[in-house]
Amino acid sequence: MHPRRLLAVLVPWLASLASCGLFLSDPAELAPVPSELLDRRFEPLELARELDELFAVLEEVHPDLYATLSEDEVRRRRDELVERLDRPLTRREYFPLVAELVAALGDGHTAVYFPQEEWWRDAATRSLPFDVAWIGGELRVRRVAANLAELEPGATLVSVAGRPASELFRAFLARHSSDSDASRVEAAERTFSLHLWTEGLVAPFDVEWRRADGSLARATLDGVPWDALQRGRGGAGDDGWKLARRPDGVAVLTIDTLGRPLDEFEEFLRTTFGSLHDAPALGLVIDLRQNGGGNSSLGDELLQYVATKPWRQQARKEWKMSARYRDYLKGFLAAWLRWLPVQYLHPLGRKLWGAPEGECVVLEFEHSEPRDEPLRFRGPVAFLIGPRTFSSAASLAGAVADFKLAVLVGATSGGSPNGFGEVLAFRLPRTQLRAQVSSARFVRGSGDATRRGGVEPDVAVEVPLGSTRDVVLERAVELVLGRP
Repeated sequence: MHPRRLLAVLVPWLASLASCGLFLSDPAELAPVPSELLDRRFEPLELARELDELFAVLEEVHPDLYATLSEDEVRRRRDELVERLDRPLTRREYFPLVAELVAALGDGHTAVYFPQEEWWRDAATRSLPFDVAWIGGELRVRRVAANLAELEPGATLVSVAGRPASELFRAFLARHSSDSDASRVEAAERTFSLHLWTEGLVAPFDVEWRRADGSLARATLDGVPWDALQRGRGGAGDDGWKLARRPDGVAVLTIDTLGRPLDEFEEFLRTTFGSLHDAPALGLVIDLRQNGGGNSSLGDELLQYVATKPWRQQARKEWKMSARYRDYLKGFLAAWLRWLPVQYLHPLGRKLWGAPEGECVVLEFEHSEPRDEPLRFRGPVAFLIGPRTFSSAASLAGAVADFKLAVLVGATSGGSPNGFGEVLAFRLPRTQLRAQVSSARFVRGSGDATRRGGVEPDVAVEVPLGSTRDVVLERAVELVLGRP
């Protein structure tokens, strides 16, 4: 449950007035990083203390921080990291060390993030002029910039600045917090240039590669702006929702986020499915490949227009209550109201605030029943998923899979329906690197808590290197049209 929606449930008489902004608000965004920190070198003792402070927050908020890696092993790695702090480091130099340690915890929602401020200031126009793909333990060229004739898609990258490309990529993989290998690989592919920058490898790039015929080639390549070509497996997409109709009679509904207000999404769906009702399509493809999640209530609303049998996205939620997280929830109330104990006006609020510090409140979820929806789409439906299908979008895909609501096409989702979430964002106290930590554990809608990894598609589709066609969409269209 998204925190804003939670507060609306806890205080329904306030929710009716929320649109005026008098009673409900969004917690303040993380403060900008002071410019004097961007080039500062932090002393080893400062960084060691910050590491202790970071783990104090993680241990306070996370429901099961050592589920993947034992506390003893994490302590050993922390000690090793501290021993490596033998000189003053900038944020850029410190990030890889702390990011790898936190990523080893195995929770895709608990992470430390790139120092974006320095990147955009220093290196945004000096990215690699090609995109990469990790295939079979080798780093391959996926796409190249328009003005790069000597390098072709499919070539194997051998080295960058004399450093073995495969070794570099394996090191970069370890820095990404993820729920699945597919998500970790996709993220490292997409941010390969950023990782090179953290290693001090910037344009012009001395690159060596192996051609398809086995011969080696080498060149010094100029950098390009970050957005000069598509990065990663998917496209940038629209940051929102849209419906497109194809000449073959199939409608494609792109849902790139579940992170916008529920009432806006409800209005969009009424308009969209009203259009499909008035001018029916032969089939419907719903694209979740670029959807990083948001509020699971939006996923439930979408399923009301396509599902004909009950479902649930989660069977259970174990939500750890801490002073820090309860303060965060109170931050959704207007400042003048936060001091009042309004959370006790609702049974759920009494349960969350009445739990002892450090314990989990267990919430069991019932199945959602399809309502009598006159605009429900009655034709064949396919959902597209991939490594960037994450968080509540992965939960939505999991419900589709668990209850056989439609066919799933594409690649394994990056997020796992059995995982953690409900994040608290914060900054590290000294370096001001951005971080976040989960506060809850979810069990997928089927109730099977043992299944790990992402949601598997019913029909897996491999995208050829260098392809400019959307072969995943093409396969889904064939399926909904009943073509072999």
